[in-house]
Amino acid sequence: MCTVSMIGDHYSDKFRKLEYQWIPRDPLHPGARPVDHPTRAEFDALKREVEEMKALLIRAKEYDERNGEPDCEMDEKVALLKQVAKIVGVDLSEVFDHPTKEGE
Repeated sequence: MCTVSMIGDHYSDKFRKLEYQWIPRDPLHPGARPVDHPTRAEFDALKREVEEMKALLIRAKEYDERNGEPDCEMDEKVALLKQVAKIVGVDLSEVFDHPTKEGE
C-alpha cells in the first residue's frame, strides 16, 4: 500500500465517523448530500483537519513518487476526500491531479 493510500484510508474512515450530518457518508450514491448546516466552530475545525490532511498527502505523494508508487490510491476513497475538501473550500488538485473515474 502506498503512503497516499494509507493516509487517505485514515481520513476516509475518520470523515465517515464524524457526527456532522452535513458531511456526506458515501459520495458515490446520489442520495449522499449534506442535510444540515454546520456551526462555525464545526466548519472551522473540519477545514483545519482537511488542510492538515492535504499537507500530509502532498508529502506522501512526493514520497510515493520517489519510491515508484505514484497514483496508487482508489477512486472511491479519493472521491470522498475530494467531496469533504470541497465542502470546506480546500483544493486537493495538488495531490489528486489525475481525474477519478467519476470525473471528480
